[in-house]
Amino acid sequence: MSVTVTKLQGNDIPPDMRGPDVEVVFRMIDQQGNEQYLFDDVEAAQVAVRASDEDLPSNS
Repeated sequence: MSVTVTKLQGNDIPPDMRGPDVEVVFRMIDQQGNEQYLFDDVEAAQVAVRASDEDLPSNS
């Protein structure tokens, strides 16, 4: 399974994350199915890369 990042807008944003200044939320789901919600696209991409790197087998 891979890491996925989904851009959520409007009614797709979870109700508890909505607010007057919230237009977009990024949902990241890692290989284990854990969800994390982020408000910044750059941060979401960085978290997804770190999560993906953590699950790669090491060459040791």
